[in-house]
Amino acid sequence: MRMALLVTQREMTEVIRDFNLLGPMIMMPALMGVVASLAVLGTAGADSSTVSVVVGTIGAEQLSPRWMQFYLELSEQQQGALVGTILKAMTLPLFWIVTVALTATIAADSFVGEKERDTLEPLLATPIKNGELFLGKLVAAVVPAILGTWLGLAIFTLAVWRSHNPYFPGFLLADPDWLASALIMVPLMALMSAGVAALISTRVATYRAAYQLNGLVVLPIITLIVPQTVLLFFLTPWALAILASGFFGLDALLIFIAIRIFDREQLLRGR
Repeated sequence: MRMALLVTQREMTEVIRDFNLLGPMIMMPALMGVVASLAVLGTAGADSSTVSVVVGTIGAEQLSPRWMQFYLELSEQQQGALVGTILKAMTLPLFWIVTVALTATIAADSFVGEKERDTLEPLLATPIKNGELFLGKLVAAVVPAILGTWLGLAIFTLAVWRSHNPYFPGFLLADPDWLASALIMVPLMALMSAGVAALISTRVATYRAAYQLNGLVVLPIITLIVPQTVLLFFLTPWALAILASGFFGLDALLIFIAIRIFDREQLLRGR
């Protein structure tokens, strides 16, 4: 494990020194936090009944006419609570998408980037096990992405606190779902993206190919998550627990497969 930490330290140092990598880690989540904040600030001062009808109808239209009729029969207070749930279900995945995008930027470079910079042979010549090397690379991609996402969440949390929006808690992270998203879902999404990107990085010849292939694999998954998350929040308060369980299993499987098929000789031959 000590060798894995050394690899992580080495990779993190390169990220900090390279503004092309560090810049997006700061600007992308900050921009997402600002955009989401503008939406919260805009709805805070609007008439609550208008927001309830518009947002609630948008959410209900994704369901059957039976659910639509059910929504219209609710009292104004019940509609407001439903709108809050819809807004939560639609806002949470925004920061997961940021996490995935940030992680892929570094993870796709993890091995193929070493080949392009002619630093792969010295790294593979060190007395480090395959599992330690792979985990060190994963952590180096996951940690900056998580910290960057938390930056965006911090901006959004501040905006929610200042807006007094009736559809969000006064302090965002006091809500168990938002807290679970920040501390559990964001790391799990980062691991998923990093695992896929690092695995692809061991099988292609260029960073560009690794990054593009990662997008082709991960983006469809993200596209499916958003509507499924909304549906799960309608059906059960344990929506995030179900999602977290699924992604925990997926992450464990990805890491297991990646380490099992990791081949140093193939990496060198793929130059």
